[in-house]
Amino acid sequence: MRLALFGATGRAGRVLLDQALERGHQVTALSRDPGAIPRHERLRVVTGDVRDPVPVARAVEDAHAVVSTLGRRRRGPAICTEGIRTILSAMADGRPRRLLVLSNYGVAESRHRGLYVAVSWLLQRPVLRDKEHMEALVRSSETAWTLVRAPVLTDGPRTGRYRAGPDLRLTFTSKVSRADLAAFMVSELEDGAYLRQGVAVTS
Repeated sequence: MRLALFGATGRAGRVLLDQALERGHQVTALSRDPGAIPRHERLRVVTGDVRDPVPVARAVEDAHAVVSTLGRRRRGPAICTEGIRTILSAMADGRPRRLLVLSNYGVAESRHRGLYVAVSWLLQRPVLRDKEHMEALVRSSETAWTLVRAPVLTDGPRTGRYRAGPDLRLTFTSKVSRADLAAFMVSELEDGAYLRQGVAVTS
């Protein structure tokens, strides 16, 4: 499969990139700093900003699927919302249609009244607001989307022992390694079990 990856230099994106290449996929990664991405025979790097439509269009051309692991810093710009708007515009002609987006647990319909979600919004309101706006754009698009809602991410190993589902209710003890998260996301790209759904993942 040919993948276009946005957020490849982030901590979650880098692990996903490695696993996608390991599984034999071809990847085009957009980065403002191409030197931050190691070379690989099945990897093409496009230099540019995800808010710039020209390099984004170059990155998605000929892709079978688009993956976003974009993340916002607490005091940074709303990069998830701005980036996904540009990505969706590049996908507007219907090629490719498949879109997999990393989000956070606690937004949209997963924003329940539990203590975990309340504290998350107290501590990370700008980040979660950005993700919520991003999700709204994805849901209103004509793409074959899946939103992956992650809890606390760790640097633990890939174990394969994780749970995923649209109805999982996460708590303060919920966490998952970036390696297991990436394994789930690559698997979801390959089998499409959660099309047009928001799905939580936890160990």
